[in-house]
Amino acid sequence: MTHHEPTASDISSPLWDVIIIGGGAAGLSAALILARARRRVLVLDAQEPRNRFAPHMHGVLSRDGYSPLDLVSDGYREVRAVDGVIVNARVAQTRTRGERFEILTEGGERALTKHLIVATGARDELPSIPGLAEQWGRGVVACPYCDGYESSGRRIAVLAASVPGLHKAHMLRPYSNDVTVFSALVGELPENDRLVLEELGIRVDARAVTRVVTEGDTITGLALDDGTVAAVDVVFAEPTIVARDEPLRQLGVEQVETPMGPWTAVDSFGRTSVPGVWAVGNSANPGALVPIAAGSGATAALAINGELVAGEVAAASARVAADALTDPAEFWEARYVSHRRETGQVWSGHVNATVENEASGLTPGSALDLGSGEGGDALWFASQGWTVTAVDISATALAVGAARAEEAGLGDRIEWVRADLGTWHPTAEYDLVSAAFLHSPVELAREEILRRALSAVAPGGRLLVVGHGAFPPGSGHDHTDAPPLPTADEVLAALDLPAGWTVEVSGTVDRVGTGRDGEPTTFVDTVARVRRGS
Repeated sequence: MTHHEPTASDISSPLWDVIIIGGGAAGLSAALILARARRRVLVLDAQEPRNRFAPHMHGVLSRDGYSPLDLVSDGYREVRAVDGVIVNARVAQTRTRGERFEILTEGGERALTKHLIVATGARDELPSIPGLAEQWGRGVVACPYCDGYESSGRRIAVLAASVPGLHKAHMLRPYSNDVTVFSALVGELPENDRLVLEELGIRVDARAVTRVVTEGDTITGLALDDGTVAAVDVVFAEPTIVARDEPLRQLGVEQVETPMGPWTAVDSFGRTSVPGVWAVGNSANPGALVPIAAGSGATAALAINGELVAGEVAAASARVAADALTDPAEFWEARYVSHRRETGQVWSGHVNATVENEASGLTPGSALDLGSGEGGDALWFASQGWTVTAVDISATALAVGAARAEEAGLGDRIEWVRADLGTWHPTAEYDLVSAAFLHSPVELAREEILRRALSAVAPGGRLLVVGHGAFPPGSGHDHTDAPPLPTADEVLAALDLPAGWTVEVSGTVDRVGTGRDGEPTTFVDTVARVRRGS
């Protein structure tokens, strides 16, 4: 398989199956599982993994001693090899858009999805002691499981910041007979805790640490407030762990109290309190080591793909039921409902390219959009200055269009009318009447509808009819079992134009679009545009 370097157009594709914020072990593990399941996956990564300061990671099967950044690099390569898209970008905002989540980057790109994984993790805030930050990840560490073994037999300092933090000293005692707790940041230790430390052979030093002493790039000691230096080889600090949970808080997910403070509440699969939003890795568990973080990402990915498969099966069942319907209203409503469950929409949401080409040069006025569907054409007309009446048989399709119009600030320019075009008669005249792709597998009195449309054209106005000139690739038609598609000349013959009408356009046009297989393909459209005399 091949992949290309992602662009803004990749990010802004109509709808991603899953968007993952964060490209560490958890986020990339989720991305790999989902991309291998042939899902459209977008990873937005600010390139700030929590363990990026460490030259090595430990306790990771088959990767013990491996560089954390090399692990991320390997993950990038593996995800991209199965057509996952990774973009280096920082997320500025997450918000809901109906049943979807909209992700905005600091660069101004936007992306939409119905399934969001947040894997932004956490960051460590060290005590403000000179030298600690400079040695962070090397001579100053935090995790006994990650760096305890490498500290075996060395002089270990535990820079405790809380009574619970003394547990770190308990864990480190098996590695060395020379373990000292520096307790000034805690204050006076409870008597029992001090006695337990002494019983374990762990020294307690109440003097305050003022700076880290080094020779070259190696720690040699800790300077104390009495002017002396305690000789040490490695410092285990107790940083404050801060959640990088802005994307989750912006969506209003519930939190739970933990020893590290409030943290995002999740179930065993990583689901948050907001349906469709998941948290993995340190975003869900502040103490998760690399293998645990990676496992949580994989677990969430498996659950999400299971939900996607279940949704596809339900939508397919609904389509099967819809295809058995013969009543136009029931058929189209069922079709829009089933597709909405699966992908959130039936059509692209954009204006039909041929409609745009034919109407771009017209002076805006009033427009009637027949069979408006989810409003792609109607929204474009409104954005160009037209006052629009959009008519469709499906309440669900109209609701989608109305919501998008409000979101785009065009709600006051479009009137949405639910009606069966087979029986509906326009009661006003319009400067433009547009009928784009009035094709239907169930009963549709297309010629009668178009003839009635003529009566709705105001003097000097136009009727625009756009249709398929050939069955779209992947449509399922074999060209023998379906009625032939009308040509532009046949459309004009059916209209039987009265005197005073002029044919402005009649013929076919080719346009390049995206086929059902996701590849570019050429479509053939028929176009008939007629004008009523003044």
